[in-house]
Amino acid sequence: MAPPVVKNELDTSAIVSPQDWQRARPVLTVAADLEEKDRTRLIEMHFPSEPTLRGELLSMLETHDRLKRALGPERVAAFSLGETRQEATSASSSDELVHIGETYGPYRVLRMIGEGGMGRVFLAEDMRLGRYVALKSLAGQWLGSPDARRRLLKEARTAAALTHPHIATLYDVLEDPRYLLLVMEYVEGRTAGAIAAEGRIPLSQAVRLTIQICEALIYAHDRGIIHCDLKPSNVQVSPDGTAKVLDFGLAHAKYERDGDSASARGPLVGTPPYMPPERLLTGVLSVSGDIYSLGATLFEMVTGRRPFEETDFATLTGAIVGTAAPAVSSIVPECPASLDKVVARALEKYPNRRYQTAREFCTDLQEVLRELDPENSVMPAAVGRNAWLSSRSLIAAIIAIATIASLTLIGFVTSTAYSSPLRLTMSFDGESPVWWPVWGLRSLVLPFAQVAFALLVLGVINQLWRIALAAIKPLRRRWDRILAAGAGALRSIPSTTLASGLLIAHVGTLTLFLWRFKDVIGSFNNFLLQSGSLDVLGPDYADERKLYVRLLSLLMFVFGWSWYRLLKMSPQTQEQTRAASWVAPAVMMILTFGLMVTPYRLFFQSRGERVSYAAQSCYLVGQKGNEAKLFCPFQGTAWNKVVSLNDPALKRSGTIETIFPATSGSEPKPQ
Repeated sequence: MAPPVVKNELDTSAIVSPQDWQRARPVLTVAADLEEKDRTRLIEMHFPSEPTLRGELLSMLETHDRLKRALGPERVAAFSLGETRQEATSASSSDELVHIGETYGPYRVLRMIGEGGMGRVFLAEDMRLGRYVALKSLAGQWLGSPDARRRLLKEARTAAALTHPHIATLYDVLEDPRYLLLVMEYVEGRTAGAIAAEGRIPLSQAVRLTIQICEALIYAHDRGIIHCDLKPSNVQVSPDGTAKVLDFGLAHAKYERDGDSASARGPLVGTPPYMPPERLLTGVLSVSGDIYSLGATLFEMVTGRRPFEETDFATLTGAIVGTAAPAVSSIVPECPASLDKVVARALEKYPNRRYQTAREFCTDLQEVLRELDPENSVMPAAVGRNAWLSSRSLIAAIIAIATIASLTLIGFVTSTAYSSPLRLTMSFDGESPVWWPVWGLRSLVLPFAQVAFALLVLGVINQLWRIALAAIKPLRRRWDRILAAGAGALRSIPSTTLASGLLIAHVGTLTLFLWRFKDVIGSFNNFLLQSGSLDVLGPDYADERKLYVRLLSLLMFVFGWSWYRLLKMSPQTQEQTRAASWVAPAVMMILTFGLMVTPYRLFFQSRGERVSYAAQSCYLVGQKGNEAKLFCPFQGTAWNKVVSLNDPALKRSGTIETIFPATSGSEPKPQ
């Protein structure tokens, strides 16, 4: 069973200084084994005039107690010793299951090549394809239940979809009542952890490896997959210096909570010395957590030690949540200030102060590498700058062309919806296709303004809510629990079910919208079909038409964002599934967008000169040489006429107004 989740009641804004931590560490170790009353007395005795430090230490001990109860004695021991205890346990268990020389499925085991927190790893030969593979034997009580195996297979299917030069490919899973074996790409070499254990990795090499890991994270994060347990022992380095990330997302399967465990957030996934503070406190899994773990991995590669080397459970948890990691330059004097800055930002206690994306982290690392090794960096400075400028120009050109093409298409649609029923050609309309992008842009001004206003309102509300949460800690804790419960509930629902629910909501909302604006839609259809009432197109209903566009704009924004988030978080395991998952949202979004922009010109830019022809009120909507195109909405039939401008029956008023008067069913009095 996965460990219960720990509530986030420690305020990480109070960071203990290195000097205070050196004084407090031995006291914290002793106090952790005392009763609450005795530990308080001990801390007060050692720090009688430092109430702030006393409060911080007591908070650390409260966190320690909660973690100890949640984890249980076995995992507390493994927690304190890092991976050593976990590896020993896994190794002894898996050794009974996998034997060298035997065949499992089509794979013959040759020798053991490593061991980790989830089991031993063996070199095996694929007898069918004649290639070497890495066979990982999973072991432990956590695999004893059908739910655990189901979770593992689910995560394995997700991991198998990742194809990247710096991610070790998962080929297969062998399932048997006696064992569960992962068949992975075999990568020659050693782990970054084993290399760092023998001494510090040269700065430029460590940064180059980290850039490669960053590229793997960018690829996975873009597909909604988090590693959860990034550390040096999960990075295999080949003899040619290529990094391959192992076990993508599989730690989540091991520590994912069972259905009967009560929790407010997620479980403690990962290896403690590389966990970000927020995961230790609340179990939250995020992209930012992977970046912190990669920062700790980089720190270990360049210094030969972990950011926090505490071996006692109480001081380890206290250091992670309450102290800052030392600067790399304090251990490696030759470390440049730029690398110091990058590592410090990656290891920030506050998630919002860290790099928010692996792509941003990678960009800064490339700058550091250029400084460390200008000649052999990933991209030399001069060439990189020119390539970046060239790439930027190409991207800008593509964006400009795509924008103009999109606006032209939108302008064509909205102009055609207006011109076609009026029988206006380019000659009569006096308008060439050059104006289509202009009409496309004008039709988007009102929708974009509504979305921008909605974002502004949401931003203000969000900031006010953040201020309230920061000021009222009980409210923040309750809100964290609500968010965690909601996120957990969403993660437990299959993506296909979520997509079906969102599709039903989208269809239902759009149906309700069309029913609410049935008169607007009806008048628009009447205009296209040239029959029926056009009253709603007149000036008396201008506010109704604006409301139509505004609400439809908000529907586009809400459902567009919702579909984007759903498709991003959904595991994409097969191309067919991925393509099919886009069909429904694409159709609905195109339909919604079409309803928004198609009638724009008819709703807001339908103007002409009021004229009288044969004592009948009409509007001059286009002319060609000596001929005029008239629109006569009061006839009931034959709305369009072509007459001569010299016809004595035609009397022009010179007044430009909407071609749909206040009441199109009754003819206005002649002027």
